[in-house]
Amino acid sequence: MWLRLEGEGTLTVRLVRALREAIRSGRLEAGARAPSSRALAEELGLSRVTVVRAFEQLLAEGYLESRRGSGTFVASGRAPARAEAVARRGAAPSMPFP
Repeated sequence: MWLRLEGEGTLTVRLVRALREAIRSGRLEAGARAPSSRALAEELGLSRVTVVRAFEQLLAEGYLESRRGSGTFVASGRAPARAEAVARRGAAPSMPFP
């Protein structure tokens, strides 16, 4: 399995953390298409709702970008400085995910 859901927190929190790390480390390259929520849920044995919530958090942080009709992609370049600060702080202002 290419993602490991380690550490504390809900499955959504652990998935956000694992995907964020995969993006930061380059395992998910900038501009690459992210796996579909259905495929990732099936691969990891999670509910699709869990994956969708994780994607929504990473979209809000600037790590992913959605292209209507095309899918979800890893954002080109570095995540915005605000997203980096949010990630270091441990949570988005309106969402309880580290």
